[in-house]
Order: sequence, then C-alpha cells, then structure tokens
Amino acid sequence: MKRLIIPAVTAVCVFLSACATGTGVIDDFFTTLIGPSADQGAENTGAPVEKTPPKARNSGKTTGPAVPDRLPVLASVSARQTRTYPRPASYEAAYAYRNDTADPQVRRLPQQIESLRSKDPAEYVRQAAAYISKNSKDPFDKVKKAHDLVALTIRYDAASFLANRNPPQDYESVLKSKLAVCEGYSNVFKKFCDELGVDAEVVHGYGRGVGSSPFIDENPADSNHAWNIVFIENAGYLIDCTWDAGNLRGSSFQADYTTDYLFLKPEYFIYNHFPEDPRQQLLEKPLSPVAFSRLPFCRPKYFEIFSAEAGDFAKVLRAAGKTELEFSLKDGFTPSVEVYDETGNKKLEHRSFVQKEGDLYRAYLSFPAAENYMVRFFIKKESARAAESCAEFGVISTAASGVRYPTQYTSFGPGISIISPLEMPLVKNQTYEFKIRAEGKEIIALLYNRNIIPLEKDEAGNFFIEAEIPSNTKEIMIGAANNPRGRYEGLVTYEVK
Repeated sequence: MKRLIIPAVTAVCVFLSACATGTGVIDDFFTTLIGPSADQGAENTGAPVEKTPPKARNSGKTTGPAVPDRLPVLASVSARQTRTYPRPASYEAAYAYRNDTADPQVRRLPQQIESLRSKDPAEYVRQAAAYISKNSKDPFDKVKKAHDLVALTIRYDAASFLANRNPPQDYESVLKSKLAVCEGYSNVFKKFCDELGVDAEVVHGYGRGVGSSPFIDENPADSNHAWNIVFIENAGYLIDCTWDAGNLRGSSFQADYTTDYLFLKPEYFIYNHFPEDPRQQLLEKPLSPVAFSRLPFCRPKYFEIFSAEAGDFAKVLRAAGKTELEFSLKDGFTPSVEVYDETGNKKLEHRSFVQKEGDLYRAYLSFPAAENYMVRFFIKKESARAAESCAEFGVISTAASGVRYPTQYTSFGPGISIISPLEMPLVKNQTYEFKIRAEGKEIIALLYNRNIIPLEKDEAGNFFIEAEIPSNTKEIMIGAANNPRGRYEGLVTYEVK
C-alpha cells in the first residue's frame, strides 16, 4: 500500500470541467433496505406523524394542481351499476402512444376550428372531433389526440382553487375560459370522446396530489379528484388529463405536458388514484381504502424505469440515524436521491450519496436528528436537461447522525464508485485510504490547493493511495484525467475540518 504525506505546496494549475449535480429528487423505489436500522414491508409501515392538513384539499400531482373538496357526481349511478369494466388482454397498442410527445396535428389545429372555441363551444368540439377522426389511425390515436388537445389548451385554474371558489366546470364554460380544475378537464375530455364515438365516463375519487404526504393520514373515501375511463375494443383504460397538463408551482400553474397518465396500467394508476366505485380501479382484486393508504408514493416513471416492485416497501420506514437502499434501473437513466425535512420544502445538503456498485445502485442516507424526514428520488434521462421526481417516502429517524457525504459532480457516472472514504468531513492530520473504482479513466488524482497527487492502480483495477490530510486545506477533490497534463474532471469533493 502506498502511503503519502500530502505536501503543503506544489504549484500546478488545475482545470475542472465539472459542476455539481442538480437538485434531482426521487422517492420510493429500491429493491432492498440494508441493515437492521431500516424497516420494510406493507405490514410494517411505521407510525405516521400526524400533521395538520392544508386548508385546501388537492387533486394534482405531488407538485401539481388541486381541486375543491367535493365534486358533483355527473355520471349516472344507476348506469354504472350495470357497467362492466373488462381489462385489455394486452397494453401494447395503447402504450405505443405513451411517448411524452404531443401530437403535432393537435398542436396545429386549424384556425377556423380554434376560432369557434369561445363563441360556439359545441361546434368547436364537433369540428375538432371531425378533424381528429380524419387524421387518426386507430381508436387509441383518437383518444391520444383528444387527451393532448385538452392537456395542451386548458390551464389549471389555480386562482379559483386557492381562493376556494367553484366556477362552473361544464365543458362549455371551460372551453370559453380555457381554465379548469380536474372536474372541468374530465368533462371536456368526455365531451370530445362522445363526439368521437368513444365510450367514456368521468370517475370521481381520491387523488394523492398537492398537500399529500406519507406523514399525513389519508381518507381515500373522501373524494377530491376526477379523471376518466375510456373503453376501446371493449376494454377499459384510465386517463388523467389534469395531471398530464402540468403542475402547481406555489400559487401559479406551470404547463408541463406528459403522457404519464394516458392509458397507464391500473396496477400503477392505483398508487395515486382511488375511485369511489371499486370497479373503476380496473383491478382483478380491488384494493380496500386501508390497503391503498399503505401504498408508497410512486409516480408512473418509477414503474417504467425501476426494477423493484414498489408494493414491497412501506411509505414510511424507520432508521437509526443512517440507512442504505439498493435498487436497479434501466440503462440510459441516472438516479439521484435527496433528503428533505418533514414538510418536503427544505433540502438537507450532503445527506445522501448514490453510486452504482456492481449491478445495483446503492443510496446512502443520513439524518441529522431524531426527527421525521422526506426522501425523494429523481431520475434523469441521458438526453434530458433536468431530473424528474418519480417517488418519495417518509423516514422516522430514531437517532441523530453527524455523517455527511461528499459532493458529487456530473462526471460521476455509473462507472465510478467510491470505496473509501465515503463519509465526511475528513479530519486534518489524520490518514485515510482513498480508494476508487473508475472505469475508462486513465488517471485519478487528489486535487487540493493547486496540488495534483496521482493515485496508483492495483491489480483489480482500483485506484488507491494512503494519505495524511494536510492542515492547510479546507477541501480535497478527487479528479480524473486522460493524461498527466490533461484537464481534470471533478468527481467528488470532501470537506476538511
């Protein structure tokens, strides 16, 4: 083992081409909880901490729109009593349209049709439906175009919701104002489906949206949301145009089109939506309100990207100051994990660290006090600009931990993993073994005070050095380069005290 006393002065210019990773968050999506400090399983969800619910009930995504407390039930109860809700034999045809891409023909709706929206909503729907039918390949394409038209052209009525006002939500009023809460979105979508000859109905129930939290007791029997079911080839499909339109950011609506809740399989849709009529779950064995309340908070992207079964884990777990999680995910995505305070509003810096170890990712988490915390998972596609939240869970920490983790940079990819030291702060004048796996990297070095100290490479391909931390530095970075005089990319940075 090579041991090094890091010198106090060596003047070498270092260029860093990395920047710290963003505040991506992700939630509840791991395969195994490691160690005795973590509880898991649907039967052991921990004791949620009660918190006063917000005055306004919600219906949006976790960052999305909310709706008034009680919505009028428009569908005929007697009609639903005789309705059957068969599932499709395959979702392949429907899932081909779940591409997060708005239909270009809907984006370019002819002006002569668009001009009818406010002055003659009924004729607008009739002509828009005729245009959609003419340009559709199959029933799924028709429904996708109707979904897109609603999600793209109607804005969530944040002002009315926050003021606890209840403006009319019939399709004509919504089309004229271009504003709606979930009831209005659902009514307009159903009207388009009626005109297109697609059997559809409005569903009322409970949605986990703004204000929802693993620490707040839920009452799924108290409806606060509306969405739709369509029937194509005698099979039911679930759709939520409201949540595919965008999010509430503070007091304003932010358009953010997706197809997350378009034709989503019932076994995933149920994680956020609990209908009044159990048959509208479209599950072979409908969940009870109690079973729904135990489900972790997972959004559709979780089920597309992570390999773990979300139902295997509690929405609240316990930890004694620290815990570790393992999970796997599809190639082409980068995960990140963040720890927040109980409200989910304040992120705690240096309390999480994620890296790939073998075939699995491992997330290291620490908690500064014996309190409640929110942990969120983000996922970032390689081609995407920003990370996207896909799950969250609560943690009840029974002890405090002073452990913090190094800053990770964008160059810290799946081929990089820190073997030691993983925790910080590092202590001045103490000796540490630095050991790192860095696939595809020619040179790994310690960087501090304009010094570059190369690490050696062992037979297993790991870079290593034993070094004493100097007394005149406040931080040490591990960097990578392709040649000794090349530019170094920052991988991680440790605080020194």
